[in-house]
Amino acid sequence: MTPNLVQLDDNEIKMLVVAIRQVQHTFDIAEAQSMAAGEALAGDYEGVREAYERLHHKLSAVIGGAGAAKPRLVK
Repeated sequence: MTPNLVQLDDNEIKMLVVAIRQVQHTFDIAEAQSMAAGEALAGDYEGVREAYERLHHKLSAVIGGAGAAKPRLVK
């Protein structure tokens, strides 16, 4: 089976990083509102938040690494 590959340039990766930051900001707001209301967070909340954090770190490492401005294949 051939893996699906997507070619992304630095600007596209940076846009993804910005979108992930916005999602993380939304997590912060939801957490604060939940705490203020005395409500529990969804059971999978931390897992999803951590997945976005890992993705943010991976993409940030890609745009900060060698070969900047070259298209990258993402599997």
